[in-house]
Amino acid sequence: MKTSPWRRAVHRVRTTTAATRHALTHRGRRIRHWAFARRRTALSQMLRGACFGSGSGLITLTIYWLTRR
Repeated sequence: MKTSPWRRAVHRVRTTTAATRHALTHRGRRIRHWAFARRRTALSQMLRGACFGSGSGLITLTIYWLTRR
């Protein structure tokens, strides 16, 4: 018994959708795993950036205050 073209098309769409969904969820899991593994590094870099930024701002305000005196 032959399968109708309509059923073949529906089957093709369903399998393509399922494969795409699987690939996207797998990619999401990989990205999430990568982010959790590097969480400490990211937090330390953010703290370092905040310290550099506040230090630069403090120096700038000090220089501005000294030139205005």
